[in-house]
Amino acid sequence: MIAAATPADRPNVVLIVADDLGYGDVGCYGSTVHRTPHIDALATAGVRFTQFRVNPLCAPTRAAFMTGMYSLETGMWRGPSRGGENTAGDEEGEESAAVQPRRNNRERRNPDEAGRARELHRDLRLLPEMLKESGYATGMFGKWHLGYESPNVPNARGFEEFVGFLGGAHPYEPSRGEAIQRNGEPIQDGRHLTDLFTDEAIEFIESRRDRPFFCYVPYNAVHGPLWSTDRPRASGKPEWLAKGGERGLEFPLRDYCAVLEHMDDGIGRIMAALRRLGLDDRTLVIFVSDNGALEDKYPGNNGPLRGQKGETYEGGVRVPAVMRWPGVIPSGTVSDAPAVAADLFATILDAASGEVPQDNGGRSIHGVSLLGHLRSGASEPLPERYHFWDLYGDLGAYHAGWKLVGAIENHRGRFAEALPHIEAAEFQLYYLPGDIGETRDLASERPEVYSDLKRRLIEWFKKSTR
Repeated sequence: MIAAATPADRPNVVLIVADDLGYGDVGCYGSTVHRTPHIDALATAGVRFTQFRVNPLCAPTRAAFMTGMYSLETGMWRGPSRGGENTAGDEEGEESAAVQPRRNNRERRNPDEAGRARELHRDLRLLPEMLKESGYATGMFGKWHLGYESPNVPNARGFEEFVGFLGGAHPYEPSRGEAIQRNGEPIQDGRHLTDLFTDEAIEFIESRRDRPFFCYVPYNAVHGPLWSTDRPRASGKPEWLAKGGERGLEFPLRDYCAVLEHMDDGIGRIMAALRRLGLDDRTLVIFVSDNGALEDKYPGNNGPLRGQKGETYEGGVRVPAVMRWPGVIPSGTVSDAPAVAADLFATILDAASGEVPQDNGGRSIHGVSLLGHLRSGASEPLPERYHFWDLYGDLGAYHAGWKLVGAIENHRGRFAEALPHIEAAEFQLYYLPGDIGETRDLASERPEVYSDLKRRLIEWFKKSTR
């Protein structure tokens, strides 16, 4: 049980997640194409992270947000299994083209045939469950992608209110694709999904203004489907497409820009609602992307970073992340600390209760609270940690500026069989402070760093998959 702080000390929390947004897609991260004044304003009024890392695919990142743990330890080592099957190919747009050749046919869930199925371990407690238990109102408006069946659906996992979809991708028109749900029941609604999720989030905030609330807004923007031509229809609304057209942008960039800037406008509307209700000074607002941009299929931009969604190079895992909490986070802060997705779990619980659990479901959490670091204007260092990634055989490890990257064939969840291949694999080694683009492999020049990171990666893989 998470202890409840006094109501006056407990901030509201708004967690906004973009889908497939790249490191170079936002104005405050250097974009000269997209106009994101509201995301930029959050950074100006709070903190902008330069080294915030997530998983290279959305569901594992969302599992880390919700549990404070590595994705392998949550059971969500990639997108969730659907209908009792371990399906290797998920929803439209879910995989990078770089990993599409590894796709397999639909395979039965039997671990002896297809590897371990993908679902959140049921003994894990999720962030909204803990917040609800301590007195927070909890609402979610957007993309879930952590399960299709009870108990791993939003209303069974701590959210009092849910409007959104369960899968990994959805057209922006609600009438297309799987049914949009309200608390488990399908609804008919004609609003563009960005407007629907924004409107519902604002309505939730208005209705819960008298008690602490956790409002989770995982937009499906800027995830595909996007269109390479404006026929039959674009994903962006006409008024947002027109703005890009006035700047001379052509498809598909105009559509991508329209979807992104529409989302930024939605964030501005949420912030305006907080100000109108007198809540903005006691609300922690977090904006983050779930993985890097998909550059080879859509016109996403990972800036100076190598790689993209689906890969453990920096372009797949380093993302925009900003936080605003007046009176706590000094305005204009820039943090170069290596923070990770699991830290949001610990940070939000620390803000809400002053306590951070050390374990979840009997497993140690990896996330640490960022509050001390943020209160100090990013001068207080974070604990020194090793970070690890596995995305069905795309592997990575990070420590103190050093990054190990490599890959084996898709292990399909057969973790025991994968282990000797990882042990035999050759990896690349980069020193990011002097090589953010991961262009100079130093594996042969720094064998002691290479050996340490590889050994620790193997130990983590063994521990996390047993």
